[in-house]
Amino acid sequence: MTQTQKARLGPLLTAFYNIPCQHRIENDPIAIPRRYTDPLDIEMVGWLTVSFAYGRAPLFNQTVEKILSLADGLARGSFYRYLLHFDLTKERHRFREIYYRFSRSNDILAFVYIMSRIVQQYGGIKPLFLAGYHDNDPDIGDALTQFVEKVRGIDTQPVYGHAKKPYGLLYFFPSPVNGGACKRLHLYLRWMIRPNDGIDFGLWNEIPPAKLIIPLDTHIARIGQYLGLTARKTTDLKMAREITQSLAQFDPVDPLKYDFPLCHLGISQNCPTLSNVEKCRVCPLQPACKIGKKLIKINS
Repeated sequence: MTQTQKARLGPLLTAFYNIPCQHRIENDPIAIPRRYTDPLDIEMVGWLTVSFAYGRAPLFNQTVEKILSLADGLARGSFYRYLLHFDLTKERHRFREIYYRFSRSNDILAFVYIMSRIVQQYGGIKPLFLAGYHDNDPDIGDALTQFVEKVRGIDTQPVYGHAKKPYGLLYFFPSPVNGGACKRLHLYLRWMIRPNDGIDFGLWNEIPPAKLIIPLDTHIARIGQYLGLTARKTTDLKMAREITQSLAQFDPVDPLKYDFPLCHLGISQNCPTLSNVEKCRVCPLQPACKIGKKLIKINS
């Protein structure tokens, strides 16, 4: 960002962040883990939820609810306890009618089986993730790569009857190694690491929020381009890092505090994909938005 862009956007972004937006949680995947109070349940339900968070929200929410309902009778609603005592032989038939887009019932069963192995062996996700994290890492990228490698390395032969892991399972664990944005995993890390501000949970205090990388989706990519947070055209890990570094100029300690309100600016259609001059006129970020300024100038 140029100094002029930074000077223009800074006060607008601060004012925009201070507009209460917790009411938007009900339209966000984080609403599901927010129903839980036990940190161990939040951690595991959060990972389950975010892994299905692609496509239409009503459909992936429905799939997540079906999986969580399996814990109701066996673990008094605690998904963590359900995983701790997970019995593959007894549970296999209960997944037969659960599937979602790329993932068949066996793929979802294998994912839950992997979660159970992590709980039983490490006690949860955090110890496994922290094993690959180092304080001198520039960001969370290398730790995430190591985490995904370890998760992908867990033996799922008891589920499939063979060692090969199908695409429908591997889609839950994208790796940053090929330059992909890995939006869902970075969203999960934001939930776990950022302070508990009524949106995120702040459960992993061992990692500073400054090490996070923004969960890059179509909304953040588009709005990031509008505001000059990135000059890149490709929606990839490089763009995610560039937007994160731009936001760090406004808050180096907690740059991702802007992610939720910016993302929901797009989700709510207050910043629609198709230009809308009336919405641009009332947008609090419009004076720093190259698209908004241009559209208003044309229509003035």
